[in-house]
Amino acid sequence: MTSQTTLDDRAALQARLLELEAEHEQLRLKAAAYDAVVEQIDEGLCILQVLEDEHGQLNDYRYLMYNEACARHTLHVKEVGLTARQTIPDEVDQWLPHFAEVARTGVPLHFEQRLAVSNRWLTLRVSRLEPACERTLLVLFTGRPDENADVNQLQALNQELAQQVDRELASRKLLGNLVDHSVANVFAADCSFRLLAINRTAQETFKRWRGLVPRVGEYIPDFIADQPDIVKQLSGLWPRIMAGKSFVDTVAIGLQSDVRHYEVRYNPLLDADQVVQGGFMFAYDITERVAEQRRLEQVEETLRQSQKMEAIGQLTGGISHDFNNLLGSIMGALEVAAQRQTEGRYPDVARLIGLARQDTKRAATLVQRLLTFARQQKLTPQTVDVHALVTSMHDLIKSSLHASIEFQDHTTPGHWLIQVDPSQLENALLNLCINARDAMPLGGMLDIRNNDVRVQPSLADRLHLPVGEYVRISISDTGVGMSSDVAERAMEPFFTTKPLGQGSGLGLPMVYGFIRQSGGQVKITSTPGQGTCVDLYLPKDTGQIALSIANVPTPSWPSRQDKHLVMLVEDEDTLRLVIEELLIDQGMEVRAFAEGSQALEALRAGLQPSLLITDIGLPGRVSGKQLETALPDSAALLYITGYADEQGVAMSRRGAVMCKPFALTALVEQVALLLAGHDAGSNRRV
Repeated sequence: MTSQTTLDDRAALQARLLELEAEHEQLRLKAAAYDAVVEQIDEGLCILQVLEDEHGQLNDYRYLMYNEACARHTLHVKEVGLTARQTIPDEVDQWLPHFAEVARTGVPLHFEQRLAVSNRWLTLRVSRLEPACERTLLVLFTGRPDENADVNQLQALNQELAQQVDRELASRKLLGNLVDHSVANVFAADCSFRLLAINRTAQETFKRWRGLVPRVGEYIPDFIADQPDIVKQLSGLWPRIMAGKSFVDTVAIGLQSDVRHYEVRYNPLLDADQVVQGGFMFAYDITERVAEQRRLEQVEETLRQSQKMEAIGQLTGGISHDFNNLLGSIMGALEVAAQRQTEGRYPDVARLIGLARQDTKRAATLVQRLLTFARQQKLTPQTVDVHALVTSMHDLIKSSLHASIEFQDHTTPGHWLIQVDPSQLENALLNLCINARDAMPLGGMLDIRNNDVRVQPSLADRLHLPVGEYVRISISDTGVGMSSDVAERAMEPFFTTKPLGQGSGLGLPMVYGFIRQSGGQVKITSTPGQGTCVDLYLPKDTGQIALSIANVPTPSWPSRQDKHLVMLVEDEDTLRLVIEELLIDQGMEVRAFAEGSQALEALRAGLQPSLLITDIGLPGRVSGKQLETALPDSAALLYITGYADEQGVAMSRRGAVMCKPFALTALVEQVALLLAGHDAGSNRRV
C-alpha cells in the first residue's frame, strides 16, 4: 500500500462519513419541522420571498412554505414555488406593497386586508427573516369569511376547501410513504409500551435479524422478551424518554459474531399541553460506518508503524557511522599488534590487543542494541545462575547509581538455572537499574530478587506464556512510579517520558525484545508516587550450548616512508592512537588532535604539515572541511570518514577519501601516494 493510496482511502472514507451525517441531519430537520411547526400552530403560516425584476424593482413574490392552517384560513389553494402573479394575478398589486416594505426596511408590519379570490378577511403579521439580502418573510395570519358573502359563494368556497383538505390528506399519505421507506428504523410507543407506529424498514430489519415482525398495537415487552440484548438497551433509555428528554445514543445490538451498530435518536411524544404520551425513535444502521471507521483506524496505525520504521532507518544510519569508526579502530589496533609481535615488542602487543578488545565490545553493543530491538539478534544462550550473575554485577550496578540510592541484592543461591545469553541479560538488568536510578532523583532503594515460579494456566493467559517453570527476576525501586497509561506504553519503541535528548525510548523495548526472544515475558507493576517493579520471567534451564571463536588473518606491511610532517585529526581516541603510532613507525612526524578547533589553532599558529588526515565530521564547531580551507596550498589532504556514501565530498586540492573501516596497509599506501604527489593519488576515493 503506497502513501498516496492510503491518503486516498482516508479521503474517501471521510467523504462518505460526511455524506451520511448530512443525510441524518436532513431527516432530523424534516421531522422537527413537521412536529414543531406543521402540527402545532393554529394560525396560518407561510414563508414568502419577494422577487426583483431585471431593473431591480420588487414586482412579485412566491411561496417557499406553508402549513395546513394556511389553507383553512384563506380557503385558497397554494403551491410551493408558484408566484403571486400566477395564483392571484388580479390581487398581487394590492398585497405586494405591504410585503415589499417589510423586505426593504425590516420593520415588522401588522395589517388587515380582504383576499378577494376567496372572499376572506385576513389579519396578518409580517416580519423579515435573515439574511436580509434573501428578502424572505414570515407571515402569520388568521382569516374570517366576508359577512356580505352570499350562500352560493360560500358553497363554492366550501367545495374548494374540501378539495384542499383532500390534497392535504394526500400529502400526509405521501409523507407517510416517505417515512415508511426511509433508511431509518422508525418506532413509536405510548407510555404503556404499546406500539403506536412502526415503519416498513423497521419491520424488515426485525424479520431479517430476529425472525419476527412487530405489529401496531402489540405490547413491546412481549415481542422482545426473547431478545435480551434489546431489553438491556431499552431498560436504561426508556425512562429518559418518559421524562421528556430528547437525545442521541449509539448502541450495539446482536450476538458477538454478528453485532449491528445503530445511531438512535430518541424523542418524547407530547400532546397539545406538552404532556408526555409516549416516545418515538429513529434508528439508523451505522454498521458499515463503524467498519469503515475501524478500517480508517487500521490505516492510521499502518501509517504510525511506517513512521516508526522510518525512524528505525534513521537510527540504523547513526549506528552504522559509529560502528564504522569502531571497526577502523579495531582493525588498526590488530594490524599494529601483529607488526609489534613480529618485532618482538610484546608489551605493545598486549596494550593494542586490549584496545581492540575494548572497541570490539563497544561495536558489539551497538549492533546488539539494534538487533535486539528488531528481535532478530542471534543470541548465544548459556546456563546461567541468576544469583551468581547479579553478584558479579555489583560493582557495575553501584557505579551506575547515585550515592543517595541504596542497592540491595536479595537474590539467593539454590534456585533454578536459566538458559539465556548472559551478556544480554547483564545489559537488560543494567538498563533496568539505570531506569530505576532516573526514577529516584532524590534517592531511594533499588532491590533485585529471584524466585522460582510455576506458571499455571490462569497466569499463563495473562502473561501470554506457555504453562511451565520459570525463574522470576524482580527489579523494584521506590521512585516516582508511572501511571497506568504510561506503563502500558513503556514497551513501545521510541516512547519516553524523559526530556528531549535525554532518552531514546529504546531501553525498555530492547529489554522486552531480548526477554521475548529468550522465551520469557516482561511485566510492569507501578504506582505513581510509590515506585515500580519490573518482573522478568525466563524459562528454566534445559541444557547448555558451547561457543566457538573465529581466527583473524595477519596483514602484510609496506616499506617505511621518508620523514614528513603529518597532521592527524580524529575524535575516536583508539583510532587516532593507532594511526599515529603507525605513521610514526613509518618514519613520519605526527601532530595528533582530537578536536578540529585545536587543529585549526595550530594551523593558524604556523604549523605547516605536508599532509592533513582528518575525519569530516568532528566534535565542536570546526569540521574537516573548515580545516581544509586553512591548509597551506602545498599540503595534501586525506579524509577518513565513517559514512559509506562519503556524503558527496568535493576537494579543491590534491587529496583522497577513505571510508572506515579500512586496512592500515591501504592507509600507508594512500599516504605515500599523497606525499609523493603521485598522479594516481589525486582526488581519488578508496
